[in-house]
Amino acid sequence: MASTGHIVFQPFAGNNRYRGLPVALVERIVQVLREQPCPVFLVTRSYLRGTARPGVLHGTEDGHQWAGDNITVLDSLSTPATLNLVKSSRALVGSFSSLVQAAWFEDKPVATFYPADCRDACGDPPSPYAFGMDRADCQGRSFSEADVDELRTFLARWH
Repeated sequence: MASTGHIVFQPFAGNNRYRGLPVALVERIVQVLREQPCPVFLVTRSYLRGTARPGVLHGTEDGHQWAGDNITVLDSLSTPATLNLVKSSRALVGSFSSLVQAAWFEDKPVATFYPADCRDACGDPPSPYAFGMDRADCQGRSFSEADVDELRTFLARWH
């Protein structure tokens, strides 16, 4: 499906203790996303996994503080709706999660961020879950290496 011009932003990765983006980083990314000449859909998943092990339950993922201007918060989308949103997007920005993999499968540009000790993204070698990290249309950075000017330039390539 051709892009409808929007960007999908997923600052949460299910386990806020580990892979969800730090609030200060989200704030910096949101500034760049507000500059974009297109709609941005911030995707959340506000639910608990009833069968998950302790420590991996989803917390409330509330992105409403960033809503407004070109950013629309979408709560509790179904999996098919979320995948269709990615499929029709021009790019995905967010935490290292399974949604990044969906974007890679759809040949979408991806800017993804993760903790410095994320074994999947930074392992030597990276895990099979990071199969798209070396693509030309992927910008992967640890939280501490995130650079908003680099993100701005990256997104400008995919208008």
